Amino acid sequence: METNEKNSCMAKAFTLLMRQLVVPSFVFPGGGAAQRIVNSCVEALEARYGALERERIADYCICQVYALSRFGKEYLSRWRISHSFGTKAQERFIATTREKRYWEERWLSSAGLSRTEIIRMIEDRREHPLYRFINPEYEEATKSRMLSTEVGYYICGASTLLWTPFSPSCRACTRAALCRKRTEMIYGELYRIRVEQYNGKAGL
Repeated sequence: METNEKNSCMAKAFTLLMRQLVVPSFVFPGGGAAQRIVNSCVEALEARYGALERERIADYCICQVYALSRFGKEYLSRWRISHSFGTKAQERFIATTREKRYWEERWLSSAGLSRTEIIRMIEDRREHPLYRFINPEYEEATKSRMLSTEVGYYICGASTLLWTPFSPSCRACTRAALCRKRTEMIYGELYRIRVEQYNGKAGL
């Protein structure tokens, strides 16, 4: 992976874990300062462990978000990116023990997650054969026709790849819950990668 991709994977994994297990509304900080801190973290980890792959990125973010989950709401309100990607955070990861990993696994399991699943979620979706259908913006005109009506639902079902969380029309449609179930049943794999991409997209 190139440096930008490693930084992106860090942000994606961290965001995913925060949203799933700590703060559902979490948005990864943007801007040059945040980028530099993440980049310095990646460089420091590579100096110690060698080329950084998705497995270690997932391990690092699991370690940091698990720690955050135990600090309480007051700490979370004062959280800064350096708290999880600065020198002390790196030392916390380096000091990880087998026992701590066990408790991290239990914590992940409580939300129906695993290390393997986190690694899979931060894969480069551009390599997936269905990537171009995650957010087909060209369907928006069709989706918005007679929105929330029975006829509109029929038109959308016959002419699009159904529900996607990226679509403004889908988010506004009163039949979205029904369509979401329909999408999962008909296009299971596409539904899966749409949800995963959306859940980890902010700030990336």
